[in-house]
Amino acid sequence: MSAMEQPKYVERSLRILAGLSGWGFPPEVQQRVGAFAVVWGALESNLETTLWALRGDNVAGIRPWTDTTTVSGWIKELAKGWPQLPAEAQDVLRTASLAAHDLMEYRHAVLHGWMIPSETMPTYVRNPRWHGEKRKRASHDAHVDQNLLDMAISSAWTLYEVVYATRLACTDPSKTASLIGLNDEASRARSSASELRHLTAMVNHEKY
Repeated sequence: MSAMEQPKYVERSLRILAGLSGWGFPPEVQQRVGAFAVVWGALESNLETTLWALRGDNVAGIRPWTDTTTVSGWIKELAKGWPQLPAEAQDVLRTASLAAHDLMEYRHAVLHGWMIPSETMPTYVRNPRWHGEKRKRASHDAHVDQNLLDMAISSAWTLYEVVYATRLACTDPSKTASLIGLNDEASRARSSASELRHLTAMVNHEKY
C-alpha cells in the first residue's frame, strides 16, 4: 500500500458517512450523536461509583448491588434522601434525577430505536407497534438535529458534573458547596431533557 492509499475499510467508512447525510445526518449531526453517546457513557459509569459513595459501599472483592440492577434504577436511587447531604444538595440530586430519566429515554430512542430519515430532522421511534405486536414498554420517539443534540450534550454534561460533585462531597464535605452551586444548571438540564423527551407532544399542543 502506497503512502497515498487508504485502507479499504477507511474508504468504505467515508462513503457510508457521506451517505448518512442523505438520511438527515450531515457531519455536524454525526459528530454530535457520537459526542452525546460519549458523555452519556461518562455519566452512567460515574453514577454507579457515586451511588457506592453515597451508600458507603465497599465493593472490593464482592459483586456490587449495581451489577444486578438497571441504569433507570440507579437514576431513581440518586433522588433518594441522603441524610449526609444538606437539603439544598438533595434538591439538586432530585432535579438531576428527573432530568436523567427523560434524557435516558431520549438516548435509548436514538441509540436503539427505528430511524425515520428526514432531510431536516430524522426521528427515532423506540418500541413501535407497526406490525401489530405487543410491547413490554411504551413507544416513544426522539427527534434529531444539531440544536437538539446540543441540548442533549449540554444536559448530559451537567448531569455528569452533578454526579462527580456528589462523589467528591461524600469524601470531603467542603465540596458540598460546589454541588449546591450546580442547582441552576441542573434546572436547565431538567427543562431541556423534558423538551427532548416530549417534543412531539409539545409540538402538537396548541399552545407550543
